[in-house]
Order: sequence, then structure tokens, then C-alpha cells
Amino acid sequence: MQVNLKDDLLLSKGLDGETAWFIAACKGNKEILEKLWCWCREVQVNLKDDLLLSKCFHGRTAWGIAAETGNKEILEKLRFWVMEVQFNIKYHLLPDKD
Repeated sequence: MQVNLKDDLLLSKGLDGETAWFIAACKGNKEILEKLWCWCREVQVNLKDDLLLSKCFHGRTAWGIAAETGNKEILEKLRFWVMEVQFNIKYHLLPDKD
């Protein structure tokens, strides 16, 4: 049996629609979020849509949970990643200079 790292592990959702990413944010576990971020980059997960903007069954994002629980450290880390993704999107949309 072959396991697809991206779909079967990194982006899999439980019955409540929560991924490991979402659970780590809920628990305020910055180290796990960082590890998941690195693994998702390695397998070319859509970081914006599949992580930063992903929602659980109840429509909540990791950002919203961090704000709701008052976890400033997680909010700051998520903001950093949002800025990184935006930079990469803008960089790739710029025309090539010859």
C-alpha cells in the first residue's frame, strides 16, 4: 500500500474537517506548525489555499483560531507565512527581465 504524503497525511481531514495544520494552530503548537509548513513546501502543497485559507467543517481558519484563543505567537508566525506567500506570488507574476 502506497501512501500519498500530500493527500493522505498532510491534507487529510478528520470527521470534523480539521487537518493536522488546524489542530496544531488550535493547540498553539508553533513547532508542529513549522514542521508541517516545511513538509508542505517540500511536496508542493498550495500553501495559500490548502493551509493558510483552509477551513474546518465549522468554517474556521487557523488564523481565526489563533486570534480567538489570543495566541499572539501563532498569529505572528501565520502572518510571516502570509507575507512569504504573497511575496512569492508577486515575484512569479512579474515579467522576466532580459
